[in-house]
Amino acid sequence: MHDSQLAKLRELEATLLAHQGVRQAAAAFREDANLRTSNLVACIVPDENYISRALADPDNQEKRVYKWRKTFDLAQLGKQAGASEPGFNIAGWNSSYTRMPIPADQMLEWVDLTVQEILSFCPREILEIGCGTGLLLLRIARGVRRYVGMDFAPTVLGKLKQQMLEIGADWNGVTLLERSADNFEGFGDASFDTIVLNSVLQHFPSAAYLAKVLEEACRVVKPGGRIFVGDVRNLALLDLYAASVELYQAPPHMKLIELRQRAFRRTEFEEQLVISPAFFMALQRRIPKISKVEVRPKRGRCDNELTRFRFNVTLHVGTPSSGPVALSWLDWVEQPLTLQNIAELLRDQKPELLAIKRIGNARIERDMHALAALENPDDQDTVDDLRKRLDTLVPRAIDPGNLWSVGEELRYRVNLSWTSCRSDGSYEAVFQKMGPDEQLAGPIVDWPRPELGSEDVERYANMPGRAVQRQRLADQILDHCKSRLSNDLWPEALILLDALPLAADGTIDRQAVLQAGDAFVQGS
Repeated sequence: MHDSQLAKLRELEATLLAHQGVRQAAAAFREDANLRTSNLVACIVPDENYISRALADPDNQEKRVYKWRKTFDLAQLGKQAGASEPGFNIAGWNSSYTRMPIPADQMLEWVDLTVQEILSFCPREILEIGCGTGLLLLRIARGVRRYVGMDFAPTVLGKLKQQMLEIGADWNGVTLLERSADNFEGFGDASFDTIVLNSVLQHFPSAAYLAKVLEEACRVVKPGGRIFVGDVRNLALLDLYAASVELYQAPPHMKLIELRQRAFRRTEFEEQLVISPAFFMALQRRIPKISKVEVRPKRGRCDNELTRFRFNVTLHVGTPSSGPVALSWLDWVEQPLTLQNIAELLRDQKPELLAIKRIGNARIERDMHALAALENPDDQDTVDDLRKRLDTLVPRAIDPGNLWSVGEELRYRVNLSWTSCRSDGSYEAVFQKMGPDEQLAGPIVDWPRPELGSEDVERYANMPGRAVQRQRLADQILDHCKSRLSNDLWPEALILLDALPLAADGTIDRQAVLQAGDAFVQGS
């Protein structure tokens, strides 16, 4: 390399490093013998703290909130909302797989089971954050003393009020407020016994925003009350979800290598907030008022993304009445019991308590095998090949819904937990023999859980919009270079990497920089 070329590279690299969003930078010349010109390629390692600060900027978060508000309002102006029957407005509930509306019978099951779970708390004063079109409110509000519904979308609230008029019941105990989820103005301490956030977390701009909302919720809930957080997308299963959706949509001839890339891109460009169950355990450390955290897979017989990849959380506020019970766990991995084995054990031995850990999850068993196949695919393997292999699998795992059914049949209360946060979706189950009145309280269980490396709740969630923000950063840096350098120093391509390519002696591998530029151009 000529001294003049090296000087230009250093000038470009110095200019890149002068931008606050760049942590490391490297550049290289591509020699083009035909055109007798030299083109510059640059790679940077972005400063992730810079990106995080940009995402956390109040204006940025407000834009994200506004985007979702506009999306929900537009859904209520469409034909599906206009044709909805009062009390069951499911406009906007579309499948990630088919991109079509989720079937009404599946949504009805989803609503009914959620209502049952909330009513099991025997609530009297409810605050629902993100009440939407009233799928819960219209079924619960008339049976409680006070129900406050909040939502940030004015058209959505208008549709809810219209439904209340069409139903024609007494709604005197209901108050509707148009406000964002973090606005608790006017709510005094210990104002409600139950707070509900159902299927709204995914639309929050960040984990920090969610933590702020839940801290305020803990303030306004009464001692002994509950915060129900429903329909939460599970971060531990995000890769599994992405692979599952992309496999469903892929044409048969697609190579598995491309399918893997599409699944990775879906994960990277995820626009919704996706939360690990560990988030709520870290939150418990921050907020001592949270006495117990329950994390449960979704109930339901329907097979869809709501039952496969989402969970419900109940945060108990106040001093627990007793400590956890001591349990002797059967390990399903070491002793893979079938559903029939478990039913026979309960029926024949009639144990007061039966605890089983690491139960394989039949809801996502096929998806687990598909994801494993994408980890190291053969160059010639296609989607059709993979689907044929998956069709020959012999199921081993157990659907959580079947355990609930066995428990009901044999008069056992069944508690299931996803507190363990495992990426294979396995879960724990505790069966408790019911008494004559069937009102026996569930045991306080010391569920298996991961070691929390940090109390920083933001570590247990994705960063919605991160990939888009990285792209914006690349555009900003190119503009930065063009405003400071002559035309011959503008990079032909700017590639964002997690680490710079290094040669064996620790210096920048300029050839690898060029290869990264070639891959970038080919993928554009």
